[in-house]
Amino acid sequence: MTQRLIIVGAGMAAAYLLRELARLGTNADIVLIGEEQDACYNRVLLSGVLAGETADTELQMLEEDRWPSSVRLITDTRVSAVNVRDNTVLTDKGETLAYDKLVFATGAKVAIPDVAASEIARGVSGVRVLRTLDDVRHMRALPADGRRAVVVGGGLLGLEAAHGLNSMGFEVSVIHRQAYLMNRQLDREGGDHLRHTLERSGIRFCLGGSLSSIQTAGDTLTAITLQDGRTLDCELLVFATGIDPHAVLAREAGIDCMRGIVVDEYLRTSDPDCYALGECSQIGAQCFGLVAPIKAQAAILAGQLMSAVGAPFVFEDWPVQLKISGIEIFSTGSLDAGDDQLVMRNETAGIYRRLVLKGNQLVGAVLVGDKREGLWYAQLIQNATDISRYRSGLMFGKAVSEAMQMPAFAD
Repeated sequence: MTQRLIIVGAGMAAAYLLRELARLGTNADIVLIGEEQDACYNRVLLSGVLAGETADTELQMLEEDRWPSSVRLITDTRVSAVNVRDNTVLTDKGETLAYDKLVFATGAKVAIPDVAASEIARGVSGVRVLRTLDDVRHMRALPADGRRAVVVGGGLLGLEAAHGLNSMGFEVSVIHRQAYLMNRQLDREGGDHLRHTLERSGIRFCLGGSLSSIQTAGDTLTAITLQDGRTLDCELLVFATGIDPHAVLAREAGIDCMRGIVVDEYLRTSDPDCYALGECSQIGAQCFGLVAPIKAQAAILAGQLMSAVGAPFVFEDWPVQLKISGIEIFSTGSLDAGDDQLVMRNETAGIYRRLVLKGNQLVGAVLVGDKREGLWYAQLIQNATDISRYRSGLMFGKAVSEAMQMPAFAD
């Protein structure tokens, strides 16, 4: 009998899972249900669409040759309930669907501070989150010339939103409650280097500040006030303040949840017929936002659904590599665990590099403005390589380091 598989959520995690199932040759009867009109697109590229650098058609991950042959795609539909007693789901369109196996791939939502929840709930004009392609399309349609935008959040998503809005012609300010940008991925000097570079493009920053209140005229945004008393006039307020896993559907079904949907190292939930992967899942104390671990989860889960015995999910030090406003960033390892460091600063070229050493091992690396050799550094860290012979050329990469080990021969 053909297995009936329902995947709840049609985001990137679902796309990676379907690719893996196709690679393994599944013959399951698969139903994919997504709340958005657009299914399985690359959210990583949303900032490029906002900035006008990428067409929204380029985000599509629904390549027919990489998908299972029989997938029923249901878009613009929300699963309102999962009944684990009779293995059915109910949609907001009134359709009941039966499953043998179900995968929660419900993703995450933007974490909204309490001070803004009521304004978003009542639809105040100018108060937005950046999470979906529809969010980007809405912002792209706004008049930008001379208008003021405030982005709350100085992490990756916030800075990408600021870059996109700045490219559109908004006067952009970024509020970040920490002392430097991208504090989860960079050290302070790297964060400051990134800020100075972005400031040259016209973006302003309010660091160490947090939102206190929102001012409106009727249902229209006019300004915001920070906790230190500063007021910023604005016509657009965008929240990019981190993510919260979408676990409510699983929780209401009686499946064990903490911050996310609790799964083991094979992505199994507390219900034997249900699994979860991606941003909605939680393994131990860890939730997930990077692409690399979600891809790894998809490969493991595909094997489980095909009854193949495979290796469990293993936590790794996944490097962070990205580009913001054309500025390359790479970070890997621990930036605080060393007893020595190598640092290179080139303000003219816009480059900052810091390599963190402990004894004869590289334990951390942060690269801003030039991410070349980043993957080599990550490999050295992962393999706990003795870098004594590389040390003199380590800052300049593998080729230079190895060339400096070659003996010099006289003519």
